[in-house]
Amino acid sequence: MSESIRVGIAGGNWGQRHAAAFKKIEGVSLIAVADRDEETRTAMVNTFGIENAYISYKEMMESGTLDAVVICLPTDRHERATSSAFDAGLHVLCESPPGINESEMSRIVSAAGFCGKTYMWARHQRFAPELQIARELVATGALGDVYRGEATGHRAWWPFGDDNWRGTKETGGGALLDLGIHLIDSIWFAMGCPDPMEAMASSHNLFLKERLSDPSEAAEDSIFGTARLKDGASLSLSATTFGHIDGPIGENEAPEQNSLRIFGTKASLDLIAGTKTQSNRPDSVTEPYATPVRAEELFIAQAQEFVDAIREERDPLNSGQEGLALMKLLDALAKSAKEKKSIPIKIARSLEDLFGGL
Repeated sequence: MSESIRVGIAGGNWGQRHAAAFKKIEGVSLIAVADRDEETRTAMVNTFGIENAYISYKEMMESGTLDAVVICLPTDRHERATSSAFDAGLHVLCESPPGINESEMSRIVSAAGFCGKTYMWARHQRFAPELQIARELVATGALGDVYRGEATGHRAWWPFGDDNWRGTKETGGGALLDLGIHLIDSIWFAMGCPDPMEAMASSHNLFLKERLSDPSEAAEDSIFGTARLKDGASLSLSATTFGHIDGPIGENEAPEQNSLRIFGTKASLDLIAGTKTQSNRPDSVTEPYATPVRAEELFIAQAQEFVDAIREERDPLNSGQEGLALMKLLDALAKSAKEKKSIPIKIARSLEDLFGGL
């Protein structure tokens, strides 16, 4: 590897946010972008001074000019693109969800282990002070015994086009993979990532099927579930993309209602507001525990962690093993909703678990 880590971006739309972050990291050269859309490629080249633009991400990866790649493609292409990157000897930062299911994630983690390259799945929200400090408060016992995490994300309406990949099961769309994964991971991360043991859920497809030419391809538009964790706590999820709700306009230009809360025997946390509440009858006292920062700073922190993990030859904060455990939980929720029963989850810490996807 050259002294400067040479980075390419696969997928120029969401990739713009990563490109802006990597331009801020010392010892990094952002030298290539791949996107099928000419206008997107040109915008990336002009905005970030990128030297090389490709239509095909495989051509970019096989050019021999890169050390690492950031994958910002639709979810159903994540495993294939990650595999191509490993074949080209590249380190990988891949957007979330890292795969469509546990099987894909298992193969990704196995391949990373065999090729000896750094693999990190992207969740810039993990670097937010509201989550980082919450994780410390949980770990140090400041909340007492943490027994409950609750994650809610409701959109008033479907903010995408009828042909958008987010509405189709086979492309990794749906309320669970497109929305729920981020809600679950924020709570799970702040709680210290305890192993999930069992999941139960129900899902509904009441709106999306009316928007696709083939209704059988439609993903779920809402999911509600709970998971039992190894440390005795529980985690619940409520996610819908057709909520008939009012609220502030989100980044997808639809009203949203979001809530992320952790409950302990000494105090509770609001992970969105960054506040801690302690209640002793007759009073409840709420005070800030963290000051939110701009999203741009979170992307920079994530890019720095990826680069540091490469240079220090260590697992990054968002490790493949944690990604695999998260995908096992998501699969169990989806299976429970389909089979209408609770689903046990096995998180083994063994080579068999790591390489089982091969």
